[in-house]
Amino acid sequence: MDSSVATIKHVIAEASADLRELSLSIHSNPELSLQEHHAHRLLTTYLESRNYTIDRSPAGLATAFTATYVSPAGPDGLHIGFCSEYDALPELGHACGHNLIAISGVASFIALTAVIDELRVPGTVKLFGTPAEESEGGKILMHRAKVFEGMDALLMLHPGGGFEMGGYSGAWHSLAVQSLEVEYFGKSSHSALAPWMGVNAGSAAIIAMNAIGVMREQMHPTWRVHAIIENGGKANNVVPDYAKVSCGFRAFTGAELDTLRGMMLRIFEAGALATGCTHKVTIEHEYLDNVDNDVLGAYYEELMQEKYGVPPFRVDAGGSTDFGNLSHDFISLHGIFPLVGVKAPPHSAPFAEATKTESAHECALFAAETNARTALRCFVDPEFWAAAQKSFKERKMPGPPLV
Repeated sequence: MDSSVATIKHVIAEASADLRELSLSIHSNPELSLQEHHAHRLLTTYLESRNYTIDRSPAGLATAFTATYVSPAGPDGLHIGFCSEYDALPELGHACGHNLIAISGVASFIALTAVIDELRVPGTVKLFGTPAEESEGGKILMHRAKVFEGMDALLMLHPGGGFEMGGYSGAWHSLAVQSLEVEYFGKSSHSALAPWMGVNAGSAAIIAMNAIGVMREQMHPTWRVHAIIENGGKANNVVPDYAKVSCGFRAFTGAELDTLRGMMLRIFEAGALATGCTHKVTIEHEYLDNVDNDVLGAYYEELMQEKYGVPPFRVDAGGSTDFGNLSHDFISLHGIFPLVGVKAPPHSAPFAEATKTESAHECALFAAETNARTALRCFVDPEFWAAAQKSFKERKMPGPPLV
């Protein structure tokens, strides 16, 4: 393994300048979900320059891609894939570090393929460019279109705050999340001359928001509900005939999310019933909770600890990802790596600034080395791979929904 590790380090170090340029270009050109045309073009062009086979629009998604490598020893071994993300947040840009996720996926991919080529180990390695993680659920759309079919394992990386704000982890259990929009339809009227002739859609939205607050007493401590009124009226002298609420809610498991969803639908119906409005609910994709593989996660943490010399960060839950849906169907690793010295959490302006620093770049590339080494061990250590398979089959899924 020593020579293979040296190869991984060498390949990533040799590509570091190119990867840094890609990361900074993505960072300075933030693009929202399903609009990541600049990042898509950068990444696919770079991978094509390295002679990988590219599909530029799997599942019909214009900003998704796959890069494929088949071992010279043949494709009949393991099929292992990495995921890159590259969408940004509204106004905050790359405050979730997807520029680093993009290049860490590329680095893991090119390093592993170089070792597989060197060792002549049979198998296939893929890099999946997965758009729209922050909304829409690009991985879910790709999964439904069977883009990941045939893969034995999927791995990806995500930056977190420095050791003051967390650190590294190979066992991040994310929350399951559901987003929805609720539209209320009433009847407009003059607010002073004849308010009794109107049906106030804005009031329906307010009742729903207040009901969310009242019902928090009955919500489990791990549940989260966050809602805003996007449209509550246009002028204070007109009874609003239209209002819109955008809501996201999270639970520890998909089963618990079903229970919470029922509560939320009753709340939004109550707003309509109380005011005499009609309403329409549009439900978006459900992001399932992420369940990492104990074996892959422990090895990832072992390698990270060699570098950082501190214990892995442990958190019961927090945040959500569409990678969680993949983790229910594939052996997987969603490795967290630290941006050392950064005391700000993701989805904040200081974190966005931190993700373009040279220090963040170095942290991402070390995590990519670790990621590639974890994947390589699956290829070359049959006992390790068998243990990972056993862990996936026997993993303890969380219990039934809370009532």
